[in-house]
Amino acid sequence: MSTENTTSEGGPGGPEGGYDAGNQRHVERREKAARTRRARLTEAVRWIAGDARGRLYLADLVRESGALERVVAADSHTVMFLDGQRSIGFKVLNDVRSLDDGKPFTALVTGALTGETDGTDV
Repeated sequence: MSTENTTSEGGPGGPEGGYDAGNQRHVERREKAARTRRARLTEAVRWIAGDARGRLYLADLVRESGALERVVAADSHTVMFLDGQRSIGFKVLNDVRSLDDGKPFTALVTGALTGETDGTDV
């Protein structure tokens, strides 16, 4: 029988606190899971940004977030709200920019700025 702490889900790191940062196996498993998730998300962004329909959606999201516009508001609460919206657009831009290919990023920014293109002519 194993002496390793496990959760009701059968493994360390679940909601019952079975993760032990001092246990090298737990740390390695968590790091591997994080790397796998990042790789899957990067591939998903590459797939979405690689298609004209995906770029159209992402450009619309960036445009609606106001990420490429200056924030002007009368009170600090409104500024904080708008900055929260903008942060979503910045995340999209950063995720697409981090891809090895610069063309989807250029197409995304062009589409977000003009609102008229999906970037297929870039």
